Amino acid sequence: MAPLTSAKTRPIRLADIAKAAGVSHGTASNVFARPEIVREEVRERVKAAAEAMGYGGPDPKGRLLRAGKVNAIGVATAEPLSYFFDDPFARVMMASISQACDATGAGISLVSAANSEQLAWNIQSALVDGFIVFCVDGGSKLVELARDRKLPFVALDLDSDDDEAVAAIGVDNIAGAGLAARHLIELGHRRFAVLALPVADSGFGPTTREQMEKALYSGTRDRLRGYFAELSRVDIDVERVPIYETVNDEESVWAGLDHIFAGAETPTAILAMSDRMALHALD
Repeated sequence: MAPLTSAKTRPIRLADIAKAAGVSHGTASNVFARPEIVREEVRERVKAAAEAMGYGGPDPKGRLLRAGKVNAIGVATAEPLSYFFDDPFARVMMASISQACDATGAGISLVSAANSEQLAWNIQSALVDGFIVFCVDGGSKLVELARDRKLPFVALDLDSDDDEAVAAIGVDNIAGAGLAARHLIELGHRRFAVLALPVADSGFGPTTREQMEKALYSGTRDRLRGYFAELSRVDIDVERVPIYETVNDEESVWAGLDHIFAGAETPTAILAMSDRMALHALD
């Protein structure tokens, strides 16, 4: 059988396949979308015509546009893509998100980027019905980008005090930090040091309580407040508790430990503001 061709001035369309196979456009469409309702002989004839003409099937983007729904959720972060796999918090959250998507048959699209320009493009071009936004860093920018898509979104751990219009799910950082400090106090510890999340975007190093109160991120401020409120309750002088700002990675955590344990009064307990930080400290 000679290969079936169509004009090379345009892509092969489903209508070309239907004509070549001698069936209606609707029947050809069903062969690709709902093959179970088409007789086997007709299916094979349409598939043979499509193969001969190099046609792989209807463009899925066209179907999505017609349906107005992708059946996928975008999970977005300003962190590199590896964050979803390396960070303990992210892994636990992704496991729960995956379970919810499995229950409804929805897919997941991971959206991240190494810089703001790439992130903007990735969010604008993502084929999703809505977003779950990981606001671990650059939360305000992520919210702005998600809003621009005019799709529904939910922010996780939104680090902002001034946008009550955003649907956000967070934690009580003050209460949670207080519970962590109380646990160590009840174990008998009285000498503490703090490994802190970023205060600003200027690197890592020793910092002070006053500088922490001016932190760009409310989560950093509130966790220190929770620690110190609990330590003060048992008459620990929080002004003598060393604080080291990290960038939540191995290098800055180890630098913080070197600094803390080089002091005259070494701590018996470390209050780490993230599980990733704590795991680096344990190593």
